[in-house]
Amino acid sequence: MKLLIILLILLAVMALIAFRYRKQIQTALYVWRMFRQMRQFNKPQAAQPKEKQIDKNEKSSNAPLVRCGGCGKWTNETAMLKLGSKSFYCSANCMEKAVR
Repeated sequence: MKLLIILLILLAVMALIAFRYRKQIQTALYVWRMFRQMRQFNKPQAAQPKEKQIDKNEKSSNAPLVRCGGCGKWTNETAMLKLGSKSFYCSANCMEKAVR
């Protein structure tokens, strides 16, 4: 019986504290959810298509260097994605950026 009374008193004190600091508790929960969403956003997704992978055998030492139309990176012509006759891109993302 003593234990039940002590538990009820503790529960009442906790309820008063929660009522008094409800705005701060709401803000803390909001910040926690925001960080959780940011963590999930930064995780690599398995469902997203990966960029073109370049094999070391594919690179040629005597191939001319060309500049990416999206980011400006210089790379071997054999490792680039070609669009048209003179447009080269290092990845599908750069190609999409250049189109926009």
